[in-house]
Amino acid sequence: MRNALWLAKVDNRDSGVHVLKKIRVSTMALIRRAFDANKTGTFTHPLSFLSSSLHDLSHNNKNMPYSPKSRIDFNCIHEVDDAVFLFRQMLRMRPQPSVVQFTKLFNVVVKMEQYSVAVNLFDEMRQLGAPVNEYTLTIVINCYCLLNRVDFGFSILGSFFKRGYQPNVTTFTTLIKGLFLDDKVMEAERLFKKLLTRKLCEPNEVTILTVINGLCKAGHTLTAYDLLGLFDKTSFKPDVKSYSTVIDSLCKDRMLMMRSSS
Repeated sequence: MRNALWLAKVDNRDSGVHVLKKIRVSTMALIRRAFDANKTGTFTHPLSFLSSSLHDLSHNNKNMPYSPKSRIDFNCIHEVDDAVFLFRQMLRMRPQPSVVQFTKLFNVVVKMEQYSVAVNLFDEMRQLGAPVNEYTLTIVINCYCLLNRVDFGFSILGSFFKRGYQPNVTTFTTLIKGLFLDDKVMEAERLFKKLLTRKLCEPNEVTILTVINGLCKAGHTLTAYDLLGLFDKTSFKPDVKSYSTVIDSLCKDRMLMMRSSS
């Protein structure tokens, strides 16, 4: 009888180790795929990153008990594979952690500058029905913009309207930044003008600085200069960083004296 109990414990222990190994292997496969996509600049549609093996794994493993009052320890994350491993555990918890917890995890991954991994995790969340909100969507848009795929960022913007969310100034500012990063200066200007004319949202100091900085870096310093003059006549007041950016760009372009004498 004792031998039977001992063998049963060994089998359970081996089974648990086997499950953890499967999760670890799938985690590393996801990370490698994300790194490869980042290196080659190759991306598919935002919904297509999830592999069937990960989907099967999440459904075959037993659910982990979770109390909404319990606290998930994000301090255990030291490397990107730690974050993905914790993400796997959170998906298996029942009841599932709140969208706030998932968003915190996303922020950790983004701070590690693992934008491709964050995008992959988001795709998996949507496939498995994990909770997302407007903050989660904005984080994903930012990741796509930093990966120079602002086009996918706009596709995520469509999810806002489908879910009944209202994009805020941070969302639009992120898209404007993404357009500038993709060297789409005209599109960035048009989007900014739409914010003003259609009153989609009220630009803040960060929005204005993003536009000014983007114009100056693209070599459109005089346009940025004129834009500051336009803002002086409106209720939208740029901060000192916006003025400093234009002054610095004028000096680099050796146009400061010319603008002062005009």
